[in-house]
Formats: sequence, C-alpha cells, structure tokens
Amino acid sequence: MTDLWNQLPEATRAAIVARGTASWRHVYDGVATHNKEWRPLRPPIMSVRTYDSLTEISATVARLILAACRRRAATAGELRRALGLPVGYIDLLDEDLPLTDELIGGVRADILFGGGAPYVVEANIDSALGGAHDSDGVAARFLAAYAGDAALDELGLTAPASAVDARYEAVRSALQLTGDDRLVMVFTTAGSYPGSQDGLALIKLLEPFSARGRELGLDMRVYPVEWLTLDDSGGLCVDDGPVDAVLRMFVPQGTKPSEGLDALHAAVRSGTVRMFTATASWLLASKQIFAWLWADLTLMEAADARIIRQHVPQTDLLTADLRDRVLADREHLVLKPNGNYGGVGVVVGPEVDAAAWTAAVDAAVQEGGYVVQRHVDVDRLTMQFVRMATGEVEQADVPFCIAPYLFGGTPAGAYLRFTVPGAGPVVNVGQGALTSGLLLLP
Repeated sequence: MTDLWNQLPEATRAAIVARGTASWRHVYDGVATHNKEWRPLRPPIMSVRTYDSLTEISATVARLILAACRRRAATAGELRRALGLPVGYIDLLDEDLPLTDELIGGVRADILFGGGAPYVVEANIDSALGGAHDSDGVAARFLAAYAGDAALDELGLTAPASAVDARYEAVRSALQLTGDDRLVMVFTTAGSYPGSQDGLALIKLLEPFSARGRELGLDMRVYPVEWLTLDDSGGLCVDDGPVDAVLRMFVPQGTKPSEGLDALHAAVRSGTVRMFTATASWLLASKQIFAWLWADLTLMEAADARIIRQHVPQTDLLTADLRDRVLADREHLVLKPNGNYGGVGVVVGPEVDAAAWTAAVDAAVQEGGYVVQRHVDVDRLTMQFVRMATGEVEQADVPFCIAPYLFGGTPAGAYLRFTVPGAGPVVNVGQGALTSGLLLLP
C-alpha cells in the first residue's frame, strides 16, 4: 500500500483534514504552481519501509543506467553520439568528460504505482532537480500544523530527511568546498518554473533556500544565468563579486542564448569555477537508456535484472520494424520522445483513439528518437482538496507520481505530484497538477 490514508482511524483522518483546512494557505504560501483553483488539504502518508524500498529501487536503476551507458561509451561525446543527439543539443557539454560516478550525483526517479507495485517510468539525472525546496517546505509546514493535537502527536508522523540539505552536502563534497568558497545557485529566467521570468522576484522567493545554505556553512546566493559576467581575469561574477562554485539549477537543453550563459561556459571551460553537476549528467536522463536496460538484461547480475523486470516498464526504441506491433498494441503502450522532458511529446495509447495513435506513431518513426514503453495502469490516490475561491472541500481519487531524491547517493525527501478533481490522467505540473511533500509513518 502506498498512501496509508485509508488505514488511519476515522477520527485521525478528520483531525488531519481539519488542520489542513485551517492551515493550507500558510502551507502553500510561496510554493510555485500553475494551478490557481485547487490546493490539497494534506500530504500523502507513506510507511518508512515503503519509502526506503523506493529509494533503494531508484538508486539501483540510476547505477544500472550509468553502467548501460559505459557499455556503449567512455566519454560524454561518445555517449551523445550513441544516443543519436546532434552537437550542441546539450548546453556546455564537455565532450571529453569521462563517464564517472559523479554524473549520478543528483537523481529523481519518477515512480508510478500499478496494482500496488512501483514502476520507474523515467529517471531525471542532473543537478537541476526541481521541487526540493517546495516539497521539503510543504511537508514541514503540514507537520507543524499537526502539533498540539493529541491524536496526531501520538501517530508519530515524521518528514523524510531534507532534500535541500542533502543537495547542499552533495555539492560541498563533490566540489570540495570550504567556508571560504563563494557558491551561487544559478537559474534561468527563461524556464517553465512559475515566476522564474522575474529574476529579482525569484531571488527574493529563494532567499530561504540561500539562508539554509548559509546555516550549513556555505557562502551562498542565487542568481540568474543571464546576468552572469566575467571579470578581467576570467573569473565568474555575480552582483556582489566573483564566485568559486556553481550549483546549476537549469536544465542544460535549449537554454536561451545569453552573454551570461557564455560567461558560465567560459569559466567552466577554463577551470576558474567548479560546477555541480557537469551537463553530461543530463545525457543519462534520455529515455532511450531504458531500452538499453532491457536490452542488457543478460549482462546484469541476477538481482539487478530482477529490479529492471519488476520495476521498469519494458521499453523499446521505436523503429519502422516495430510499427505494426506498436499500432496493434496501442492499449498497452506509451510513446515518448527520447530527449524531451516535462511530458512534452508523450502520447498515452489508452487515452487516444486508433487514428490519433497511428498518426503519432508514424510521425515518430519518420522523425526518429522515440521509445515505446509499457503503459502502467496507475493506482489512484484518495486526496482532499479545497477550491480556493469558495472554500469548498472535495475528495477525489487522482493519479499521482512520487519522485524520491538521491543526492550524492543519499536518499532525502520526495516530490509528490497529483492531478486535481476533474483533470485528465497526465500528472504534469505544467498542466495543472499540484505538488506536495511526503510524511512518513513508522
């Protein structure tokens, strides 16, 4: 069982909803979201044992992804070519960079549940894993809202370890930072993160993130990549002077060209600044590698192969030879572009008719660069929502996705996404899905 809501006593559930109804505005104050209609009244609740199992599966899949890449390439450039990606597809890519364990310094696997079993349907591998600040905060504020209620105090709910803190520790370790090093988290004003187009506003919004870094002993600030400059010695600069290290928090694919991006590239290339992580990490997020995992089953240890068979939906690179089988199996397949993210270009076979599926598959075969993955008939999450305009409370069973974080191999936090009452089946923040943190039950 994923969410333990229906196993809790009725009085406990009523207390949780009551506290959520009183506190949701505070809990979601400052949380980035495109949805302006609904807010959840509680976070999902999971057993510690289930959470630990999910992070173990995520860590194993990330390790096997890197191993599959190493079977086919020794450097980032060789991997780019093996994936069929053109020069320049990944920004700031060092083609000669070896494929080392440092590339999986940040992992957030997207996990769906079907029939009670977890399935890793995508693996985001990069430093730019969004949602950690929001999901940490939501979990902590819901937990604080329950304090003082005897029934809820007795329940023993806890939040997972902080994903924000774990990422900071991974950055410190990977870049060998000291208290004298000046660190900047770099974001883009051209991204899809809500409100990111206003650089000054986002700097203000992320001040608690910066403050937490300083509490952990790091000389921390945030800054838009577009505003970066170089000093006369080639050092990277923000508004308060030069910096020694960068936490990259923008996806290095199709980044809007700017003098600031050029400055970052020059500083990384010259070695005047250290960056977490190298943009080669984003190559490992290609969905084509899931097809490699299935192709490599006989090359794996038995336990690893079992994890892939049980927890990664079968995935194949779409080719013309597979067209007829893929068309006939529409009800059980999902079509995905290898290199896009955020749900762009994904077509869910059971959600479209045969004509639309045929058109999508034929276009994908002609274009190239797509995979087909077994569809997961997802379990539903029973959630309580408030309609912001009226205060009306509604309960609905909605599709959801859980994405636990791993930073430097350390499990921490989880990013929850779920749809709202009356929405479609795609769990995507850009299409109105809501986000949450997670609480754990011993």
